Amino acid sequence: MYPIKVKIRGCSNLSELKDFIKLKKIKLVLFAETHGFLKENIIQKKILKEINPEFFLYELLEENELLNNIDARKFLNKSSNKDFSVISTYGELKPTIKLASDLHLPIIGCDIKNMCRKNKDFLKITNLSSNQKRIEDKILKRRELHQSKIITKYVSKGLVFASLGVYHLRKNSFFLKSLKEKEIIIVKPLFNGRDELGVPANFLEHTVSYVVKLVKI
Repeated sequence: MYPIKVKIRGCSNLSELKDFIKLKKIKLVLFAETHGFLKENIIQKKILKEINPEFFLYELLEENELLNNIDARKFLNKSSNKDFSVISTYGELKPTIKLASDLHLPIIGCDIKNMCRKNKDFLKITNLSSNQKRIEDKILKRRELHQSKIITKYVSKGLVFASLGVYHLRKNSFFLKSLKEKEIIIVKPLFNGRDELGVPANFLEHTVSYVVKLVKI
């Protein structure tokens, strides 16, 4: 299931990643997720068990915090069909919340409530007008600035594993430029060996792999 290749000099596999993080004083591991297109919790669990972070930051949890297993149980007891926000249902978030709970990790949202949306109408737009593009760019910048602020806050307290949509981790994104960390580790899916900005249409699951890289900002 989704082979993982560690492409970091001096670190050949996941079992060596924790020692590398400690040696290089890395404080941030970013995971590029596809919001349900791939079985990402399997990969996340492998990485989390190896690196043992202090905090799990999760984009889709938005402005919520589940700081202990009591908070997590209350969340997991919600109806899966109930809307968590304009964007997600409780059921869509539950696998990640359960993962964090099983590993006794506090899980903290790192996005704006409803991702700055009033409804799901934006999903129906296929061709953006110039005005719509300006609006979307403004929303994206606002969200990415908020994400970087929340992540920076927790990085000051310990090792952070942050799961965000793959598009936020594109090269030279406003989010990455806003981070104060000089070196970070990024985990991204590859489709047929290619680093995509999103999920390609009609991708074949057996062609998916993951790469772990050290990135200098």
